[in-house]
Amino acid sequence: MATAKNAKPASRQSANNRGGDDRYPIPPPTLPSNPTNDNNEMGFLIAFLSMVVVFGLLLPILAMMYFDILETKQETKRQQEVMQRLINKTKEEDDSNSRVTPR
Repeated sequence: MATAKNAKPASRQSANNRGGDDRYPIPPPTLPSNPTNDNNEMGFLIAFLSMVVVFGLLLPILAMMYFDILETKQETKRQQEVMQRLINKTKEEDDSNSRVTPR
């Protein structure tokens, strides 16, 4: 009888439960899957072709924007020079008119 007091109950260990409480079973480890080489090559090919298409469209657009910006900068500089000449001309006219003595 003494041994019956100290005897442990039978544990319920299985593949999903490695001992302990049944409320928190430990899931089995996931096994890595090796995809076939064909999927990798096809995915790489699709990604490569899409990048070529994107860069093929993007580079000409960026080049057009760059040249448009350069042209706009030159036009702005030209207009600033014209405005500065007009400002200087009006200042000279004001100075020459102020030098004339009224009768």
